[in-house]
Amino acid sequence: RYSIGGFLDKNKDLLFQDFKRLMFHSADPVQRQMWPDGQMSITEVTKRPQTAATLFRNSIVALVDKLACKEPYYVRCIKPNELKSPVVFDHARCQHQVAYLGLLENVMVRRAGFAYRQPYDRFLQRYKMTCEYTWPNHLMSSDREAVMAIVSQHGFDQDVEYGRTKLFVRSPRSLFSLEQERNQLIPILVLFMQKVWRGALARMRCRRMRAVYRIMCFYKRYKVKAHFWEVERRFANVRSTSDYGRGVEWPEPPTVLHRFHQVTVLLHKRWWARQVVKNIPPSDMLEVRCKVAAFSALSGERKDWGIPRAWERDYLSNSRDSPQTCSSYIQLSKDLRNKDEFSHVLFSGFCRK
Repeated sequence: RYSIGGFLDKNKDLLFQDFKRLMFHSADPVQRQMWPDGQMSITEVTKRPQTAATLFRNSIVALVDKLACKEPYYVRCIKPNELKSPVVFDHARCQHQVAYLGLLENVMVRRAGFAYRQPYDRFLQRYKMTCEYTWPNHLMSSDREAVMAIVSQHGFDQDVEYGRTKLFVRSPRSLFSLEQERNQLIPILVLFMQKVWRGALARMRCRRMRAVYRIMCFYKRYKVKAHFWEVERRFANVRSTSDYGRGVEWPEPPTVLHRFHQVTVLLHKRWWARQVVKNIPPSDMLEVRCKVAAFSALSGERKDWGIPRAWERDYLSNSRDSPQTCSSYIQLSKDLRNKDEFSHVLFSGFCRK
């Protein structure tokens, strides 16, 4: 990519201040506006601008300094065809260029010596999985010793030379055997990495699920305690009330306390019944037991059977229950009492036959 940023500033050819001052003092107002820098006097600007030759020399010096700090690499390019086409390959043309550039001689010289050379760290990074002493990380003092361990394990000691920073390999057969073993180990290592990563993901999900279940456990425990606290708050003073908490509305229990809630309600009903029964005098207990027996026997078959009132047994003598026949019934009962000498009436009442 070619950048044009700062193009004008780099290629600006500055004029002398004398020329600017001359154009500024022109009688033409347009020229005065074109050269505003000329208003500075000769005492204010005394430095002369650099010439084009000076600028070119400074640029060349900077370029040489930059090239001197780099390491050059020479790349020989071969044109596959004269048509500049990406799909055409001229074999004769390419063979001529290879022969002209001397590439065959270069390859022959390289193969005659140590054709393959690689820094120790890069060689170790690529082939360390082929040696048990260097995988996954070696414990030796330097990378050179680790590379020597790899070479010794594969039996390539006679085919290599050790330099100060690089390893030199003579025969490509050694590299082919290393590459072949590396290609066989890569699927195994990939499966191993997948296993480790899946295990890590499973442990992360397990920890997350444990955290979720722990939060759920604390939340359920809080809901249970909150239900107990609410029941305690609502029934705190029921002993001092007139109905002993019978009119208090029970809070909705959690699902886990449904059975416990039923038992608690039943216990409260029994306690309420006990508090009510304690206030009944002993003389009325026989009537209470009779009402309980009647309630169990009727079991809802009759709506009005006298549970809210006191049982009087002799209802025909009561003017409220029998206003028309009570006087005659009283007289007849007195006559029967005097005649047959019975003590009291067990039960009397109207019946429909």
